[in-house]
Amino acid sequence: MPFIEIACAIKESGAKLKRSVAFVAVTGEEKGLLGSKFYAESPTIKGKMVSELNMDMFLPIHPLRIIKLLGIDESDLGPRFQRIAEKHGVKIQRDPQPERNIFIRSDQYNFVKQGVPSLYPAFGAEPGSEDDKIQKAWLQERYHAVSDDLSQPVDKEGAAKFIEILIEFTREVADAPQAPQWKPESFFRRFVKPGA
Repeated sequence: MPFIEIACAIKESGAKLKRSVAFVAVTGEEKGLLGSKFYAESPTIKGKMVSELNMDMFLPIHPLRIIKLLGIDESDLGPRFQRIAEKHGVKIQRDPQPERNIFIRSDQYNFVKQGVPSLYPAFGAEPGSEDDKIQKAWLQERYHAVSDDLSQPVDKEGAAKFIEILIEFTREVADAPQAPQWKPESFFRRFVKPGA
């Protein structure tokens, strides 16, 4: 789980972040996003939640060249994440399958419905590339199958770079003088509660 590595790295660095950061493991996604719904509606940290980063199935099964970033165009979190990724030599990809509506089908959506700007990053791939073929084969042969176990190949270097990007992004958002904002044209801006 990359969020555990991020939490450990931030703690070990001794950084004093300006905002609190909660690392929350939720369950019940396949039963209707139940864990994230509960936490989004009843967070354990006092004060306003300003952003959320979903760590679901980041899939480090090939070298990290591209990060697919769901929610990139919805808030100012997207350009911040893109700048950091590109600094590490990683391209950003918009949702290559928007017709699947994954941005509203994973845990970040419960936070979005509370008006919280959110992102969902994962390993991406150029359509038709070798990386794309690896991802498609994994989805066909391993996803929700008994073969989705601890013996499958993991690109550790790619996973480490992904985590480095997330650490830098987390620190930047936590220390930014202004909380993340929805873009004026975002459909999801409608969920912001009056006065928030």
